[in-house]
Amino acid sequence: MILAEVFDRYQSTNIMDGLISMTMDLRHRLLIIGACSAGLALAAGTLPAAQAAPAPAPSYTVTTGTIGQYRYPTDTPAFPFIDSNGQFYFQQSAALYGANDPHEWEFYRGTDMDNAAKDVPLSTSADPANPQDRNDNTVWRCLNGPTGRIATRAPAPSRYALANYCDLVGTWVDPDTGNWVGLVHNEFTPQPFGDGLHYDAIDYAVSTDQGKTWQIKGQALSSPYSVNRDDLAAFPQQTYYYGDGDPRLFVDQKSGYFYVYYGSRIVDKGGSWGGFTEHVARASISAKMATGSWQKYYDGTWQQPGVGGKESNVVSVQTSPTGYTDPAKEYDPQNPGTWKQQQAAGTMPPNSDLFILNITWNAYLGKYIGTPERQVDDTPQKIYATDDLANPRWTLIGDTGPTYRTSSWYRWFIDPVSKTQGNTVGKTFRSYCSIACAGGSDGDFATITIDSSAPASAPVATDKPHQLISRSGGVLSQGKGTDQAVVSTGDRTARARWRFVPTGDGAYTVRNLQSGQLLGVDSGSTAGRAWGAPATLGTATASGPSAGQQWFLQPDDRGNLRLVNRYSGLALDLNGTAGAAARTQPYRNWVGTAGNPAAAAANPATQQLRLK
Repeated sequence: MILAEVFDRYQSTNIMDGLISMTMDLRHRLLIIGACSAGLALAAGTLPAAQAAPAPAPSYTVTTGTIGQYRYPTDTPAFPFIDSNGQFYFQQSAALYGANDPHEWEFYRGTDMDNAAKDVPLSTSADPANPQDRNDNTVWRCLNGPTGRIATRAPAPSRYALANYCDLVGTWVDPDTGNWVGLVHNEFTPQPFGDGLHYDAIDYAVSTDQGKTWQIKGQALSSPYSVNRDDLAAFPQQTYYYGDGDPRLFVDQKSGYFYVYYGSRIVDKGGSWGGFTEHVARASISAKMATGSWQKYYDGTWQQPGVGGKESNVVSVQTSPTGYTDPAKEYDPQNPGTWKQQQAAGTMPPNSDLFILNITWNAYLGKYIGTPERQVDDTPQKIYATDDLANPRWTLIGDTGPTYRTSSWYRWFIDPVSKTQGNTVGKTFRSYCSIACAGGSDGDFATITIDSSAPASAPVATDKPHQLISRSGGVLSQGKGTDQAVVSTGDRTARARWRFVPTGDGAYTVRNLQSGQLLGVDSGSTAGRAWGAPATLGTATASGPSAGQQWFLQPDDRGNLRLVNRYSGLALDLNGTAGAAARTQPYRNWVGTAGNPAAAAANPATQQLRLK
């Protein structure tokens, strides 16, 4: 097509007749040759290049190693995060139904997941202005949040003593303010049709004092149907819709979105639950989980509002090639029959094989992986993968086999090298379980390795040195005569050139061409993972590079590359004038408020890198 357009352009000019004649003859010959070649290829039984057979799908091998113990099992998964000062925490909750049962938001702190212990002062903290509002007694907080205010109590007698129960499930630290922000799972208006269950909804909460006090600010995700007691107009048949609950938060630094996978059930009035369905919503990270920022995934698009919008049942491609249930086959409360009868009749979908999906980015595979919860009792843990969260096509790639069998409630991931984060893992990772784990016990983790016939290709050339240049113009260099990494502008010496050396599990070391030293942060201290920690140069120990000397290379959807430190989860940031220290800062893809003393690296361009 391009050749034809060029020849046509030449013919439209009044150049020498001989040239035109030659051009026409050449074009004619090329067309004949092309046609003959195509005919010969078809005669020989080969496909044209445009129709070549697709490459075979990768194969995967899942190996289960050590089974370890998790010492603090409770009614939610543990969610790890690192505060602005570098302190490691994980957070979990419980909200049981009796008046005197636990109703608590717990916080654990330590060096990493293996040695963290309960932070008693924080876990028992109360609001000085309202002593009823406590982390170790969240009754007042749950009843006075947005969902709590619309909740109603079950008629007595009931095992439900309260109108609402709420858990903090997933915490993120805002780079603009240092505030802790999290999703809140609500179980409210119990026994709405005389049954034994309740509705679910998801709010969001903010703490401005590192978790001591919290304010539940608004709703994030709520049911597309009514959540009123005895609402026969909305639910005229034998079933009702449970609502949106059990959120599993993931911060996607590739796209700049929060993703939350969450579940629902269909409940028989006066009876049991079933019809387990899975859904997903997303919100721009810059919106900080606020009401109105969430969009639900429905019928292949992200256009339904988080509050009250429709939601597709997300399934594996083994169940549906689209990765979700056809809208015509979704649950409809106008359809008669129990949930079992409707599933048998095909008027509502079977249980999703992705129910309550926990996800992470696997840097070795170059894919997102996920482990669902609530499987058939005592079965191997299944593992799914997808290339893209915006267009999810989850594919079963293997399971843990007979080595690790589980009933599986409340799961999460941890990188075994840092033991502080689960947002990105390598070839080997830990998969945690809190309740109904291997052998029926509570609290364990399986060390899992996934190998592939086609692991992710390196996002950089590893056979040649590079300059690392930020979108703001800073160049990474080793300071002259020092072990400090600095920002430069015109440095073209070997001090400003770096080699990427793969570790073999999805991470890389970054080696200075002149000194041979490795770029990193101090992984022997909390300060090494604090916002603004300086990047330094050092040598690996005999056992290999430390977690602080390893980096995950994260391309984003705009052609930029971030270097994310394995120890801290922070991105390399080239902010400042020439000679300023290169530092690590929290991910951001938005411009922060200028002059805010709590803000970290307010311009995303300083951590968006291009390679030369």
